[in-house]
Amino acid sequence: MKQELEQKIQKILASNFETPSIFRTVLKKELAITEKEEILDIVNIQREYADAVKKTQIYSPAVLLIATTYGLIVVEEGQTALELDYGGYRIRHIMYSKIQCLEFDTCLLLGVFKLVLGTGNEPDLLIEFNTARNYYEFEALVDNVRRKMVENERALHA
Repeated sequence: MKQELEQKIQKILASNFETPSIFRTVLKKELAITEKEEILDIVNIQREYADAVKKTQIYSPAVLLIATTYGLIVVEEGQTALELDYGGYRIRHIMYSKIQCLEFDTCLLLGVFKLVLGTGNEPDLLIEFNTARNYYEFEALVDNVRRKMVENERALHA
């Protein structure tokens, strides 16, 4: 797993302008990840364009999910409130102990990853992805997140 993870990280670090620079900054541990924090797994969802040939009008922004020893880090490039044209991004830090519900749904080519953090039923994080591109990456990420959730729960009741 370590070699596969290192290859994923190196692929993102060596990527061109298609990958937001904030992704490279985070993976170099220059931002958002502490010195003692270890990366367990990553999923990189590349941006999609309305016109894939001309690469104009972004249909779906890029998202980077990083499972670490402490929690899940979600880095999203420009959303509605964070204009993509101006290099906007959002970084969310979600501690495993705060996750109440983890959902991983797939149907044909559409996959959905959901996290509920509070007592409500509505997801606090909802990421749709193309299963043809990212299914196995999400499957591994969900496994890592679930294991850390169980570890935290055991530690609370020990």
